[in-house]
Amino acid sequence: MNLHSALKTIVPDSTSTHDIHISGIQFHSGKVKQGDLFVAISGNNVDGHTYIKEAIKAGAAAVVGEMHMLDLEVPYFRVSNARLALAQIASLFYNHPSRRHIMVGITGTNGKTTTAHMLRHILETAGISCALIGSVSQQINRKEIQSTQTTPDALQLQQWLDYSHDQVVIMEVSSHGIDQERIGAISYDFTVFTNLTHDHLDYHHTLEKYFETKARLFKQMKSHGEAIVSSRDRWGRRLSDQLLTEGTHVHTFGEATLDQLKITRVISASPLEFAIQDGQENYTISLPIPGVYNAWNASAAWLTARRMGINPQSIQKSLENFPGVPGRFEMYKHPLGAKFIIDYAHTPDGLLQFLKTVRELTDQRIIHIFGFRGNGDRSKRQPMFDISAGMSDLIILTLDDFKGAIVDDLLTELRDMAHSYGVETCIVIEDRTKAIEFAWELARSGDIVAITGKGTEAYDQSFALPCTSDRETINYLIRT
Repeated sequence: MNLHSALKTIVPDSTSTHDIHISGIQFHSGKVKQGDLFVAISGNNVDGHTYIKEAIKAGAAAVVGEMHMLDLEVPYFRVSNARLALAQIASLFYNHPSRRHIMVGITGTNGKTTTAHMLRHILETAGISCALIGSVSQQINRKEIQSTQTTPDALQLQQWLDYSHDQVVIMEVSSHGIDQERIGAISYDFTVFTNLTHDHLDYHHTLEKYFETKARLFKQMKSHGEAIVSSRDRWGRRLSDQLLTEGTHVHTFGEATLDQLKITRVISASPLEFAIQDGQENYTISLPIPGVYNAWNASAAWLTARRMGINPQSIQKSLENFPGVPGRFEMYKHPLGAKFIIDYAHTPDGLLQFLKTVRELTDQRIIHIFGFRGNGDRSKRQPMFDISAGMSDLIILTLDDFKGAIVDDLLTELRDMAHSYGVETCIVIEDRTKAIEFAWELARSGDIVAITGKGTEAYDQSFALPCTSDRETINYLIRT
């Protein structure tokens, strides 16, 4: 690609790039090959500008960055936002791949993953090839790629969009992905808002800023794009009002009279069965998964599929056979008749909805195992503990990912919480795998052991049992 073509709309004076051709793009200096463009990004822990000379030595033909740089051996172009420049250049390099697909972006605090999987299941059932880019896995061209981030980096996203031959691409879009311009230069046909609750305040600091970041997704719609917005909370209602004022095509779902898709009645929480009104027509939706909160996820998927032209009977039938999502209310049977459930619930609202559903499944004990990630959002820890204390018979506090935090400090905080609640109903077991093993040995018929916070995610560190995730720990205990 001619570098002038890539930079003419990004850098005011890029006339000197006419004779420079780049063979690739990188923002990791260690991956640079001869003829590549290197984009220097200032990260939280690493500043790409310190690796410019290393990138040039590896063969970089030109460099883009944010800082003043002098006496480089190759052309250097300064931009105000290197992350956005990376996304824009990558989109040009791969010939604007988001324009070749029907693009769906789903954002919100909770429900992104389940809604995305439901929508993909509906579309695939209807014979529409569909890629999925999200937190559990990436499904592209019917191949699975393991996921490390909810929203991958901008270069990886453009590469995957170019690689995909799928008609539709569904993306879970995190607030970090929006704020860090990972989805920059991607244009969407449909954008979906599930909800907004307490999370990531260590990053965004306030709910207002968190909302403003989420709302930026809806600025990236194609000219004919449509927004699908939940009216469940004030943030969704505010977003829909804001979008309508801007002239955006908005369709809402929820329990309000004016919602295009209205949830009229929950018939059963487990298995989930509820009634909706879609326009003037009424339907009953049955899913083989529990949880009233999944009525909202299913409604988001239903309304999006309807706007994509899928008939309601096809949607209704596909949801009846929805296989669920790995790591979301994933249930295992204990030899003595107890149930172990793994779930990703990691916010106060998500945990509350999850534990409400668990309580509906048993009149015996609920044993809850969870912890907190080091250097994460500390402001949500006490609310989550209070929710667990109000709904569990025994809490086992344990370690989650350390993320650079001092382990002794994390343990002190957990022990203080346990002491405040009482040692008979809350204990601390430092090793996560031993905490699960303790509950495995304690569980009896009718009990439910809920393990939250990780879902399918691998552990960041080693524990006592030879296991790398909550799922693997349970399977290890089943085998032994």
